[in-house]
Amino acid sequence: MRETTPLLTARSVSKSYRRASQGGLIEAVKGVSLEVREREIVALVGESGSGKSSLARMIVGLEAPDSGQVAIRGEEPLTAGHTSVSRSYRRRVQLIFQDPFASLNPTRTVRYHLERALRQRPDGCSAETLLSQVHLEPAGAYLERFPHELSGGEAQRVAIARALASRPDVLCADEPTSMLDVSIRAEILNLLVELRDQEGLACLLITHDLAAARYASDRILVLKSGELVEHGDTEQVIADPQHAYTQDLLSAVPERWNLNRKPAAPSPGAP
Repeated sequence: MRETTPLLTARSVSKSYRRASQGGLIEAVKGVSLEVREREIVALVGESGSGKSSLARMIVGLEAPDSGQVAIRGEEPLTAGHTSVSRSYRRRVQLIFQDPFASLNPTRTVRYHLERALRQRPDGCSAETLLSQVHLEPAGAYLERFPHELSGGEAQRVAIARALASRPDVLCADEPTSMLDVSIRAEILNLLVELRDQEGLACLLITHDLAAARYASDRILVLKSGELVEHGDTEQVIADPQHAYTQDLLSAVPERWNLNRKPAAPSPGAP
């Protein structure tokens, strides 16, 4: 079992949005509580519209919850109605967006993005060091490139490097692989695992992909219509899902990646 001290906590967090045309409210998140421990990757899994991104935006302080609170190590709680987030909190909890190209300024170089993020860091860390940390090497070859000169995987690595500039405690990764080619997704997940193991980072991995969740996470939380319906160790949830919704998510995995499908018996004769 990993370190049990909660690093990031959310307690009974709720969020509603007003309908633009029909009136009334949409309850996006309904009383969700969760914990992310040190050196742990927790996958928050659910279909589109289940409330995953709304919860992520509250965790990083981009939106205030209607009720409940979010805190890092029990300090600096974000509660209903907060109008600002401290610089310390923003440094400690960093968000990795789904679309790396939308999160990078198209008119600025990689050097600009990283050196701007490093301004408040006193230890002399360089942009080259950050690029090496996310395996973009030789680092000097990337510094003067613009986002349109990068592949999707390279752009996401730059976005992760920028998030690392503040030496965060927690990375909140909102569908970090969904905009990437299938061949690149495992590389980004491997990078998150490496950052957990080597740098001691915790990560909240938000995804609709149970295969990605199983590959990278220590625990899985299943969100349905804004409510937490199941949680547990990753292998336990995959092997023996208790809630019908989790079972539906597993059944939606393509057959070749079916996480619980027994391998077919070898056919007789030559392969």
